Amino acid sequence: MAKLHVPNLVCVQQVCSRYECEEDGVDCVRCGTRKHSFGENPVGDLLSYLTEPRPRANKIVATAHNVKAFDLHSIFNRAIVLKWKPELIMNGLKIMCMKMEHLVI
Repeated sequence: MAKLHVPNLVCVQQVCSRYECEEDGVDCVRCGTRKHSFGENPVGDLLSYLTEPRPRANKIVATAHNVKAFDLHSIFNRAIVLKWKPELIMNGLKIMCMKMEHLVI
């Protein structure tokens, strides 16, 4: 039986197309705070953050360093609980990409 991976920390660094080359540690004047950490309810807080209204963005693209191994499975499980209908690109049992609403992960 496989063990369920439960994330205890999610860190995000956001960039927008206008300021993606700006120096690290400086907040974006268009997007605000660039670095976020979620620890109490990491997957739920991450999805809440990613689905916040952003008037200047019609699509959010997120990457994860270990998405095909297990990172995306926690997000997929939460999306199912929320009754979202994610579209998956799979390689065997590995989730390579997931699209839902205006998010691409």
